[in-house]
Amino acid sequence: MHVKAVRRSLAATLVSVLAAGAFVLGTGGAEADVIGSMEVTPATGTDTQGILLTTSGACPDTATNIIVTVKGKGFPDGGQNVVGNAPTTIYNTAPNGGMEVPLTFTMRDYANVAGFTTLEGRYDFTLTCRTAFNGTSLGDFTAPIWFTSNTTYQNTAPVTATTTTLAAGPASSAVQGTAVKLTATVAPAAAVGTVRFLDGTTQLGTPVAVSGGTATLTTSALAVGTHTLKAAFTPSDPAVYGASASAPLSYTVKIKPPAVVTAAKVTGTVRVASTVTCSVSFSGASSTKYAWLRDGKTVSGATARTHGLTSTDYAHKIACRATATNTTGSTASTSPSVTVAVGPALKNVAKPSIAGTHRVGYRQTARPGSWSPSATSYSYVWKRDGWTISGATHSTYTATRSDRGHKLTVTITAKRTGYSKGTATTASVKIG
Repeated sequence: MHVKAVRRSLAATLVSVLAAGAFVLGTGGAEADVIGSMEVTPATGTDTQGILLTTSGACPDTATNIIVTVKGKGFPDGGQNVVGNAPTTIYNTAPNGGMEVPLTFTMRDYANVAGFTTLEGRYDFTLTCRTAFNGTSLGDFTAPIWFTSNTTYQNTAPVTATTTTLAAGPASSAVQGTAVKLTATVAPAAAVGTVRFLDGTTQLGTPVAVSGGTATLTTSALAVGTHTLKAAFTPSDPAVYGASASAPLSYTVKIKPPAVVTAAKVTGTVRVASTVTCSVSFSGASSTKYAWLRDGKTVSGATARTHGLTSTDYAHKIACRATATNTTGSTASTSPSVTVAVGPALKNVAKPSIAGTHRVGYRQTARPGSWSPSATSYSYVWKRDGWTISGATHSTYTATRSDRGHKLTVTITAKRTGYSKGTATTASVKIG
């Protein structure tokens, strides 16, 4: 109860003092030109400290009195008088020739009279030079203060804090050589200055001016690996806006996928029994796999760079597909198809022979010998003294009277699908 009584007494005293100047609320008259500024002392203070206003010069010679008002959040729109209609002669002259005007009460007192409790933001003092009985201003001096909390003020504009955020496109990762767009967003958007884009501690490009709260930089120079990207805002006027930096942005640049240097091609003699090679080259590959195709379909088990052609491939179209891979991805190259030609002739490795009793009336049997690769079928031509015996085309032949005293041979033709035919002739036998 005692505290409330003291507050009521203080408020009553303040109202009484201001009333003595005939102006409790309201301005000192019509607005006039600002003829100077004021210095607020102390430069930083509290809501319960006294304030001294020192004008930058003297009032005009015709002025005999002053009124001081304060405007800001909580006070009436027209301002609240903090110095009544006081004679200029009661104030000391400052070294600069201006007046030293101490405010009798504190900002907390003035707020209590105005009926609010929270002091915040900017408050403007206006000292109006005038005559005692004419409210017309003969010139004004002004000074602002800023409450940075409910209890503390400063006589310079507080620096507006900024925040900077960084985004990248594509987001989080890109392939080597991709144009990466870095966008810094600075708040408040009215902040003026530049942004430096950093890769670790290395600056990317040159600082970029902020426009409408954003600054962008596009670069294709990020090396393969993991990067820590930042955006640092530097204000043009550090007294107005503070500097800020974004949180680190982790960004990964991947190696390019393998690129085809020389397209796949089947090389070598493309015929049965030959080995062909999938000739191809890539850049940026860590491994390469191969597949062979027959008439467009994958040949099971054929995964080497080389492929031995068999009779199964004969007259079919063969192609190869090479797939190169690295940590980013894979790239494939498929060769044109080529038709597999017939293989070489079967080779006789054990000479054929004629078995049996070599006399008229006895069956002669042709033994084909051995062939490489092995034959799957044979054909026979019997000859007498080198001349073909009509109709004698089987593996056996019965000697006739016409053969007595003559020499018989058999020419054997070995056959296998996909290979050229091989021929061999037996040694002759004389028929008795």
